[in-house]
Amino acid sequence: MNSIVLSASNGYQQGVVAFLNSYEHYHKNSDTKVYLLNLNIGDSFLDEHVRHRKYVEVVSLDWVKYAGQKNTAWSTKIPRFKFAAELSGQVLVCDADMFFCKNIDMFFDVARAGFIVGGSNGSNFYFGEAYAEKWGEPIGCFWTKTLGSVPTWMDVDIYGHIWKGIYDSKFSDKNFCDFELLNILLIKNVDPDKIIVLPSQQVTGLHHFQLRPDTRVYRRRGELVTADGLEVLMVHGKWWQEGWVNNMMKTMEKYCAGNEKCLKGAKDSWSLLKSEFEKWTKM
Repeated sequence: MNSIVLSASNGYQQGVVAFLNSYEHYHKNSDTKVYLLNLNIGDSFLDEHVRHRKYVEVVSLDWVKYAGQKNTAWSTKIPRFKFAAELSGQVLVCDADMFFCKNIDMFFDVARAGFIVGGSNGSNFYFGEAYAEKWGEPIGCFWTKTLGSVPTWMDVDIYGHIWKGIYDSKFSDKNFCDFELLNILLIKNVDPDKIIVLPSQQVTGLHHFQLRPDTRVYRRRGELVTADGLEVLMVHGKWWQEGWVNNMMKTMEKYCAGNEKCLKGAKDSWSLLKSEFEKWTKM
């Protein structure tokens, strides 16, 4: 059984619509189950845009308090790891602000063969003494398989303890962010040869890789591809939030540092990705 788990709260409605519309377009014959973990996203929205999709199961989340206050991230992002770990078979964990550009079913097949597949964090980490001190035991690893938290595919009958470990650690005194926990637990528990890392420009766009000159996204013969020769599988980001969208180009203006060719390419890719997202919200 293939499953996808994503969680969403109020404010992510457009992201959820783009996620589901793009998923359906590229996965017409898929039998994958999608679990939408919902925190107050609104019954009227769910009735209009979600519940008619037979492959989607809506699961209600409860508020979780952090530092004595109701916390949206702790009520959505953290519980999804426990939920995913308690499923069976091959599971993909995503964020609700992602959309698809290709069929990704083959990565469920890769997970079925015993591999973990995920998107690169765009950097390599040395998990040295500072991390070991917080973790409470030695780590001592220059980790060349550094994954971001999403997207990640794994067979939870084999590796479900990784996601459960993230959930348990977040409610302990270990003060790590999600992606740090994911990678520490991989270091501790998984053979690196069983981990496949996809370039961030192919599945997330983390650190503006989908806008940078050498890795930016453009359309060629109807396909979204990158400047370094990859097909684009997924895109990640809050493309409906004006502040988030505008800040991307402000960052690239600094990155390009007056290089007009760099800036034009970034803006072209930025406009393309924004219009691609908007296409999936208007269907």
